[in-house]
Amino acid sequence: MEGNLAVSEREVSGVTILDISGRIDAATSSQIEGELGKKIDSGVTSMVLNMSDLSYISSSGLRVILAALKRVKSCGGIIALSNLQAGPGEVFKMTGFDRLFPICSSVDQAIEKLQTK
Repeated sequence: MEGNLAVSEREVSGVTILDISGRIDAATSSQIEGELGKKIDSGVTSMVLNMSDLSYISSSGLRVILAALKRVKSCGGIIALSNLQAGPGEVFKMTGFDRLFPICSSVDQAIEKLQTK
């Protein structure tokens, strides 16, 4: 999966989960931007981004995820992140993004966070 990005969607307990694998960088950020945009345009205002298989995120990826968060927050929603691995997790901490998003250790914990928001 190195160098590529794959996004799959599922629903658990009425919550949209996007499973993200690979890398989010300048070459792939438009793909995740499109996926997030489609979900938000269809009325999804709260979702979990499962990053258990995300190996890398660049500043362009952070920008896309932050823009999606701003869109859903304007509708009263939230985006929770789950299963951040060491590399991407460190990027979220260094940039302060860990204070903007609920970061959960599992998808189940993220779902619970969204259902009790």
